[in-house]
Amino acid sequence: MKKILFFMPDNPLKKNAGNKIRALSFLRYFKSRGYQVDFVSEYYWGEWNNQDIIDFENSGLAHNTWVLPRKASKKNLLYYFFCYKLPNFFYQNRWGILPVNFPELVTYRLQKAFNKIIKNNHYDYVFLNYASWASLIENNKHITNAQTILDTHDFLTAQNQDKFDIGASFKEEIRRLSLFNKVLAISVEEQYLFSQFCKNEVIMAPMMIEAPSPSSIPVADRKFDLIYIASKNPHNIEAANWFISKVYPLLPQSLSICIIGQITASIKRNHPNITLIPFAEELTTYYHQTKVAICPMLSGTGTKIKVIEALSYHLPVVCNTRGVDGLINKNNNGCLVSDEPEEFSRHITSLLQQREIYQEQTLFAKEAFESGYDQKSCYYKLDQLF
Repeated sequence: MKKILFFMPDNPLKKNAGNKIRALSFLRYFKSRGYQVDFVSEYYWGEWNNQDIIDFENSGLAHNTWVLPRKASKKNLLYYFFCYKLPNFFYQNRWGILPVNFPELVTYRLQKAFNKIIKNNHYDYVFLNYASWASLIENNKHITNAQTILDTHDFLTAQNQDKFDIGASFKEEIRRLSLFNKVLAISVEEQYLFSQFCKNEVIMAPMMIEAPSPSSIPVADRKFDLIYIASKNPHNIEAANWFISKVYPLLPQSLSICIIGQITASIKRNHPNITLIPFAEELTTYYHQTKVAICPMLSGTGTKIKVIEALSYHLPVVCNTRGVDGLINKNNNGCLVSDEPEEFSRHITSLLQQREIYQEQTLFAKEAFESGYDQKSCYYKLDQLF
């Protein structure tokens, strides 16, 4: 039986953001193949509580579960300073006093706890999510013969371009990616970019979604005309504000719109035709009740997982240019694309009012999903890796 140490700083069971859904998809893949997974996360970053940990332990996704703190308690200030703050200063500045121009999230305490797990167990694979945590495996003598794998999730230099010098940040990101035996990229753009500079293997690993059951509700009888699902981050907040201020006034007020996720906190509640749902345990019911999905995105990098999810339900998607980032097929993929509010609104109304256009885009959505993101075909490709 293959044994995998899987590090993810967030709680995959919360499923309120695309990165968590992606991590969950890998955990489900490992479980389906009978691999033994030990799961490691970080307590404060992932906003875990005791019940979250219990729920994850009961999920059956991991053999062992460790949720580690990266900071010491401040109750004993002497201990905090001498046993955490001072060692951590030297640990995080071990390559020099100047910052590394890249997010460094590993602390001295977290590294020690992670090393203890590695030291006491034999693993075939050590699987990390995000280059920000790559220090966990760098020069780690306890890893021995394990294959190290990084799921990048995103192009972090682009995400942090307002915080760090781009050249120095990109150089550091490539250095971190090159620490691993293999690197997984969620999008074709990122695979191409990383593979130009990394000496190790960069593998395209698209989002994998189990094909849902088709909706039994005729399109004309569905409750919602539009569905918009998003977490609350700066990119989504900007996108939601753009849609509400620029596109929404151009749409017929008779349309019924459903908005789901943490982004609802940014939407004013004075729109009578908009239903706000802060959290939904499962989304199938809402997708089955919807005609068209939207993904307004003006910035950000990586594949938009909600676009893939909508395509899995064979729903046409109206989005901005950023909405099709990462898609394997850029044309005839079920997405109608525009960065102009007027054309964005016209795409929506044409789908809702012209049956031929709607049926054509539905077929494109189905073909795009089945050719690149269906769980069965993605699992087969992962079998070649593991």
